[in-house]
Amino acid sequence: MITADSVFMNGIVVTVDQKNSFKKAIAVKDGKIIDVGENEDIKIYIGSETKVIDLGGRMILPAAHDAHCHGVSMGGNSLMVNFSYPEVNTIGKVRERLAAAAKKLPKGSWIRGYGLDNDNLEEYRTDPNRTINHADFDDVCPDNPVKIALWSGHGAFLNQKALEICCITDDTPDPVPGRIVRDGNGKATGLIMEGGGLNLVEKFIPQFTDEEIETAILNFQKLINAEGYTGYTDATLGPDNRNSGISSTRALYAYKRLADQGKLTARVSLGYYAGNNGVQTSANVEQTIRAFPFADYNKNPDYMKLNLIKIFCDGVHLGYTAWMMKDYVDDPGKKHGHSCFLGPEASDEEQKAELQRIINIAHCKGFQIAIHAIGDRAVKTCVDCLANAIQMYPRADARHYVLHADSLGDNATAGKAAKFGILYSVQPGLMDYLIEPSTPRVGVEKAARMMGLKEYLNIGVMCCGGSDAISGAYQNWRQAVQSAVTRRSKISGKVYHPELAISVMDGIRLFTINAAYQEHCERTRGSIEIGKFADFQVLDKDIFKVNPEEIGSVQVLETYMDGKLIYKA
Repeated sequence: MITADSVFMNGIVVTVDQKNSFKKAIAVKDGKIIDVGENEDIKIYIGSETKVIDLGGRMILPAAHDAHCHGVSMGGNSLMVNFSYPEVNTIGKVRERLAAAAKKLPKGSWIRGYGLDNDNLEEYRTDPNRTINHADFDDVCPDNPVKIALWSGHGAFLNQKALEICCITDDTPDPVPGRIVRDGNGKATGLIMEGGGLNLVEKFIPQFTDEEIETAILNFQKLINAEGYTGYTDATLGPDNRNSGISSTRALYAYKRLADQGKLTARVSLGYYAGNNGVQTSANVEQTIRAFPFADYNKNPDYMKLNLIKIFCDGVHLGYTAWMMKDYVDDPGKKHGHSCFLGPEASDEEQKAELQRIINIAHCKGFQIAIHAIGDRAVKTCVDCLANAIQMYPRADARHYVLHADSLGDNATAGKAAKFGILYSVQPGLMDYLIEPSTPRVGVEKAARMMGLKEYLNIGVMCCGGSDAISGAYQNWRQAVQSAVTRRSKISGKVYHPELAISVMDGIRLFTINAAYQEHCERTRGSIEIGKFADFQVLDKDIFKVNPEEIGSVQVLETYMDGKLIYKA
């Protein structure tokens, strides 16, 4: 008879198997599950050296996987000033934190911040004629350049000193992709958007060191271990100078060093963003695939792998950079956004043709493809192009996916995604912050249908859950499940289209077995079944019995990876 290394007894075991079975005990040997069942079934594996963990009736689930995040960037927040909403929700609070930071730094040193939600600062939110402007902050730290990353990661705010250093004037042309946001008089406000805009800063701001990048990775892994995660997809690394180096190819090198040293505490799937100065083209992608040593990152894929090409198709609604079918409601006749290829002067047809070339290159080289698409035109274009590649160049089990994929009620596109096995990698934890700020851009009804996951699941789309964590507070999987189950806004308290809410079990599946499926790992993790890795999380409450409005308050008590305790509250 096999003797287990450890057994977990007297629990509520949420297996997340095909039947969503509940059991009471688990046996583990050599880091893998050897049996799951009732207490009496598992007692037979107990030997003199077996460690017995009495769960005392607590709930144990598969460890979570964050299907889309920016782990190094998020971990690097510890090196910067926090401007996250809702703690920072007024101009005055931004000014206070800038002043405090300036007191600690010599003149000329950069103040770097993260998490700014300019649309939800009270003064701008309540006055539609007012938008963020460096003039509101310049007097606080006139001798220190400021760069504060927006919470979305799709832009940053600069003060006047930073604009001067970066040579950004009222007359500087908009970069590709991106934009310099200007006021009604054509003056630069300090807000820059998308990769092209952010790249205007990179040559002037100090780069993070290799040691700081390694620290950022380990900080993030420690953070998510405490939230029940043993895996994540860090999907947007590269080019060399991206985000002051913290999400560049140097981050890939740092991951490899840490993996080789056995220091990683989570399984990581990496993605390469093949951009150049914020612009992504078929030539960039082809060059990257030819030149980068991908094989070096796939020697132990159970713990680290790199077989993903990340593509940006568009931006975000809030910055008017999401690629839409129609003009933005609050800016009619001017723009409907555009894709990230070739520049705003190219036609939609030319943009789509370039996207198709990029997809074909990566698909035919055997890579999985993840495409950021938020606008309804972007999502439809991505699904069409991915389906074309799958039809033209058949390949087994590619599992390409669209990130965010919030086409705001476009169920025809969702149906096509389901037909061709194209996944939607979604972030339900963002919905309760985004509906109201997006309403002026896309209209009441479209915004209200944001993250309509029940429709997608009913249509047959495989939806996988992530946080999109990059800047600001980390949205853990319980908070995301609460959002998807209640559809209640954290800004107004209003519930939007409750018929689009999903069940708690479906929410759990997003972040466990579905997320593992996205990574081609459903045979080794994502559920508590025989033969899979013993990756678990123990909760302080029965998540199925708490008030749905309190799911986000459920705490993780312990996290196990390979059967070993890696976090204890």
